[in-house]
Amino acid sequence: MFSLLRAAGICALVGSTLAADPPRPTGPHPAFRPVTRPKIPEVRGTPRTDVDRFILAALEAKRLTLSPEADRPTLVRRVCFDLTGLPPSVAEIDAFLADSSPLAFEKMVDRYLASRRYGERWGKLWLDAAGYADSNGYFNADSDRPLAWRYRDYVVRSFNNDVPYDRFVREQLAGDEIVNYVPGREMTPAMVEALTATHFLRNAPDGTGESDGNPDEVRTDRFTVLEGNVQNIMNCLLGITIQCARCHDHKFEPVTQEEYYGLQAILFPVYNPERWAKPNDRVVNLAGSADVAAWKSRTEQINRQVKAAKDGLTAFAESLQEQMIADRLKDLDEAERDAVIEAFRTPKNKRTASQNHSLKKHAKAVEISDDELAKRFPEYAALRDRVKQTIAEREKERPRRLEQIAAFVETDPKPAAHHLLLRGQHNQPGKEVQPGVPAALSTRSNTFRVESRPHSSGRRTAFANWVTSPENPLFARVMVNRIWQHHFGTGLAATPDNLGASGNKPSHPELLDFLASEFVRQKWSVKALHRLIMNSAVYRQSSSPVEGLDAIDQDNRLLARFPLRRLDAEMIRDGMLHVSGELDEKMGGPFVASKRTPEGVVEVPANAEGAKRRSIYLQQRRTQVDTFLQLFDAPALVNTCGKRSPSTVPLQSLVLLNSEFVRLRAKAFAKRLESDGVDKRLILAFKLVSGRTPSEKERTACVKFLDKQRATYGGEKDIEERTWTDLCQMLLASNAFLYVE
Repeated sequence: MFSLLRAAGICALVGSTLAADPPRPTGPHPAFRPVTRPKIPEVRGTPRTDVDRFILAALEAKRLTLSPEADRPTLVRRVCFDLTGLPPSVAEIDAFLADSSPLAFEKMVDRYLASRRYGERWGKLWLDAAGYADSNGYFNADSDRPLAWRYRDYVVRSFNNDVPYDRFVREQLAGDEIVNYVPGREMTPAMVEALTATHFLRNAPDGTGESDGNPDEVRTDRFTVLEGNVQNIMNCLLGITIQCARCHDHKFEPVTQEEYYGLQAILFPVYNPERWAKPNDRVVNLAGSADVAAWKSRTEQINRQVKAAKDGLTAFAESLQEQMIADRLKDLDEAERDAVIEAFRTPKNKRTASQNHSLKKHAKAVEISDDELAKRFPEYAALRDRVKQTIAEREKERPRRLEQIAAFVETDPKPAAHHLLLRGQHNQPGKEVQPGVPAALSTRSNTFRVESRPHSSGRRTAFANWVTSPENPLFARVMVNRIWQHHFGTGLAATPDNLGASGNKPSHPELLDFLASEFVRQKWSVKALHRLIMNSAVYRQSSSPVEGLDAIDQDNRLLARFPLRRLDAEMIRDGMLHVSGELDEKMGGPFVASKRTPEGVVEVPANAEGAKRRSIYLQQRRTQVDTFLQLFDAPALVNTCGKRSPSTVPLQSLVLLNSEFVRLRAKAFAKRLESDGVDKRLILAFKLVSGRTPSEKERTACVKFLDKQRATYGGEKDIEERTWTDLCQMLLASNAFLYVE
């Protein structure tokens, strides 16, 4: 089961190789100390923001400084991709280049922050960190989660609306308790939004709908869901590894085994293996009790009417079938013929062995299709047509399925007791544990305090308040580190899911704390944090190589230049659709299903509805990641993914040269360029692909390429279309498109 592949196996290996626990540090790890606002350093350089002062202080200690500011075409492309995941339009490029005001850059940043595409880009990054998927996992079964998309849309809306980060998280942890949800009561829009948010607690793989082993295996599968969601919460929100404490006190982080099970107890009221609901049964009807009752009543009425019509037709058919059987068996002895008809008339579950033998002996005679019956008896054909019409009319009157959301709700104020598991074994319960949190992350004024509630345990509200408190040492640090990572490629702490003792030390710890304190000061506004980072000189600097830098800072952790970065997988796919003019900008709704071809390629068929929508809306199936996206390092979300592992492999170049998806985009791109004059077409092509006009060297190379391709295609009728399609495909496969400088 999943547990064997996750915590148990890893912990068993670690436990067997370490004879004794390593000595714990005498004081708290810096990441576990409350955030304090550091002193702003004095620097010799010219900073734009306080962010620059921290960066310059580290650079000047190495006798380095920031690089000059990048040119405007580079900046607009960098900002647009960072905030929307798409390349800038020609109009957006021209507008920024023409704006001579001192605040032109700041205004451009604000325009992209206000774009509805911002939520799609940053929503996808959150969904990765939260472990979101449109399927349940569990090996190859990996069944659909048909309502998970509502959580995805909630996340996109929240980022677009700049919902304060602390509120955003509280809703996901305890939305049902916050709005005092009670089953059967009328649902307000605010209640729907809060309940939708709780799907966060359902993001971990859950194969219990397909689990069919022995009782021990089923129990393990259920416990695995509980363990997976605890892991998701702690990795995503607090950036600390937790799963090792399932079997024993954590060897590296200040988390005891009892504290681990205290965290489990917070979710145990719903994820109780003895009172289990399968994943696709955990739904909430958005209609009130009166509407639900009316829907059930009308549905049952139509079901009865349809059944009565079918039963009447069946009864009429049975006498005619017996007549046909008698005609077919007219040469048999009368007694034997009557015995066959009697066997046919007897319900299957009541037939004797002799009757089954008789029917098998005369199988051809008793097998009568519906069409054969209609052909022999016109009166049956007429009745069948009337019944079909009646059923069709009844089905038209059937009420639409009630709107539902997949949520995480509890309705028992006194849930069952939870127990520590000895050595993490699901069949070996130990002492009872109370819901709680790690003491090392708590302060005197920020402790885990549960208040009684009439319809639920209140545990998750207490947990949400504890997690989102400004005094929680990890909550703000983890988020600002993640945002920094998505702007610069690497976080201030390079392990975004692990800021604890076993993670990497921050390159600029004071800057991390400054950003965290500023995040709280700005009332948890993510967009305000973007502005603070992006308006800095360190973000606006050039990515050009700096002479001698590699000898001092090979990995560019000091940021003496902007890091050159390849586009994410979704940026490449969505960017190609944007450049070709084909991008379907529809937002939200159910996922666009992918399929696996006989060759093993996972794709959305080119003619499928929604095939040209943004990648966030494609089916996020754990065992069936879109092949194009997977080749460019899109994650298969078995767990959370706070940081992707970029790769450079030959298959990436091959798919850019041979993929039907890329070829179709190149063809549409070429058609978009149709105009008078090669130079005009090349200028437009380069602006769309790279945000700038071609250099003279690039223009010359393109003209030579076009001439060679025309000669290759000879006298074919579509020579110009094919020639320009080839050029457009090469531009889409170029570093100028694939990388952000």
